[in-house]
Amino acid sequence: MIQEHTMTVIDSKTYRCIKIEDGYAHLKDITQEQGRPTKVKIDECPYIDSETGKYVVPVIEKPKRKSTRSVINITSIIKEQTDMQISRSAKNFIYEWIETAVGNIIANAEHNAIAKGHSRISAAHIFWLETNKEVKGYWKENEEFIRD
Repeated sequence: MIQEHTMTVIDSKTYRCIKIEDGYAHLKDITQEQGRPTKVKIDECPYIDSETGKYVVPVIEKPKRKSTRSVINITSIIKEQTDMQISRSAKNFIYEWIETAVGNIIANAEHNAIAKGHSRISAAHIFWLETNKEVKGYWKENEEFIRD
């Protein structure tokens, strides 16, 4: 780890560590007297090992971003939730319901973003759609809707 008053090289520039504070090394370019010191996290700052005399560049592990899924496999979701067979009309109705729900959610989120003066829709603009109200029953009109 870098120590105060030691030298390091970053991007072909030589720096001297003037102080270590709050987990950061304050590095001053030795070729320039003026200007602010560069702040580098001490865990990420290259240094010369005092025992071996070798230049050590710490490996910086960047956290993996969670990938955004753009395709939803409705059939696999259905199979995970039930062992019963699902009719084609039920799958088609679910597809229609999802398209309508997503369209409504985005339209409402757009309205919310505009009302806040934001130029981009974020998760904070989206209402969590609850589907657990009046879910037990039988709706014959859904079969007629999907046939049309």
